[in-house]
Amino acid sequence: MKIRAIVNGVHFYTNTTAIRKQTTGDNSLQNTALFFALDCMGKDIGIARTVVLYDGKMKRHSFDVQLSKIA
Repeated sequence: MKIRAIVNGVHFYTNTTAIRKQTTGDNSLQNTALFFALDCMGKDIGIARTVVLYDGKMKRHSFDVQLSKIA
């Protein structure tokens, strides 16, 4: 299924398979944030969420994620 994604103000199109395989981009934390948002979205048509993750050095990274299904 096609997904319209906005992450920290950057807009792009992807699909659920790429998000589940975490191959949407080259940033692993961003891929994890997208995967988490997709999981939270469930069967809804869209979601907006701020996802906070920490890297190996315990540095905080915040991702503003918006996902919506494309018909």
